[in-house]
Amino acid sequence: MRHSGRFDADLVIAGAGGAGLSALWQVLHSSAAHRRIIVIDQELEPGDRRTWSFWGDDRTPFAHLSDRRWDRLEVRFPGWRRTDPLGTHAGGRRSYMRVRQRDYDRAVLDLASDRSNVRFLEQSVVGIRDDRDGGVVVLPDGEVRAPVVFQSMRLAPSDREAPVRHPLRQHFAGWEVRTERPIFEPDVVTLMDFDTDQHDGIAFFYVLPEAPDRALVEHTMFSVRPRSASFHGDHVARRLDQMGAGQIDVVRTEHGSIPMEDRPLGQRWGDHVWNLGTVGGMTKPTTGYTFQRIHAQTRHLVAAWAAGGVPAPLPPSPARYRFADRTLLNVLHHRPEHGRAIFDRLFRSSSVDDVLTFLDERSTLAADARMLARLPWPPFLRAAASELGRGATTSITRPVRIAPAS
Repeated sequence: MRHSGRFDADLVIAGAGGAGLSALWQVLHSSAAHRRIIVIDQELEPGDRRTWSFWGDDRTPFAHLSDRRWDRLEVRFPGWRRTDPLGTHAGGRRSYMRVRQRDYDRAVLDLASDRSNVRFLEQSVVGIRDDRDGGVVVLPDGEVRAPVVFQSMRLAPSDREAPVRHPLRQHFAGWEVRTERPIFEPDVVTLMDFDTDQHDGIAFFYVLPEAPDRALVEHTMFSVRPRSASFHGDHVARRLDQMGAGQIDVVRTEHGSIPMEDRPLGQRWGDHVWNLGTVGGMTKPTTGYTFQRIHAQTRHLVAAWAAGGVPAPLPPSPARYRFADRTLLNVLHHRPEHGRAIFDRLFRSSSVDDVLTFLDERSTLAADARMLARLPWPPFLRAAASELGRGATTSITRPVRIAPAS
């Protein structure tokens, strides 16, 4: 692919978070690894602010960077708990894995550090726009242009203006702790522990154990109104006290807020700018899981770009999963008091492994029917009717193009 001198690079990646570095990793493993690349972010040192957890096998992207794996997961509700092993699937034995940001960042940045064709700019991004012949990233002291820009920093203008019917957030804070007493099961991840006050949404604890006296303990909520880090931290402290932790040493903290909403976010900003990660719609709206969806998107876009073609959006999830997501968001938005009961019924009737397969959007119709048949129907029927009505209204009001008479 040849371009004139008015371009500063063949590709600009604006944002060096999980999505931007995923795109860079894909480029450096493609046939276009020699092309001119510019990566822009206000901070380009490996960070340690977050961890990513996901499930898969050895072929799963970035599984080789995981520093801890588990093959048993549990869920807890008032009065009962369930612990299940993860099963064997088409790719092999599945496990639950954790990748630390510091290891992920370092692996990608180290790979790029000795490539003379990769240039890093440690600057803030003031703006992004799509011009007639390329994408433009505006910096405090100038502009950077390329035929293609991948950006993960801000919503596209059309997405910012789109209405949000279910403006939920997943907000959380986690403490990585060492405890005076051994209180954790090192081989079992607590995926969801709902044995806690639900407040104005749904709330649960999440525990990633490393040893009997070491774990990441996180308090998470789904609600319209995000809560502060101190609110979540107070709940973590109380739970550790209830577990008999004794003296605790907080090694590291995490805090975040992830949009869980029905607004569809486009992967395409314009003809030359593409949206990656959360701003490109890669966060699953009912769970917040993003990590593996990001890699699927960047692999798809980079493959087309490296082949010399125009990238096309990653195909959307099958319609039944998108409808299920919207319906659950509807329930959690308008009737959050049903949230814990829904998850209670879900895990009473389905193994943790089956639920993960559903969240992966790889389940069969028969398995979906068995799982959904056991959920509490009244709130879902009302929500489903509302979402179906919304779809019908959208179809009726969508502008119709009429071809000119020949």
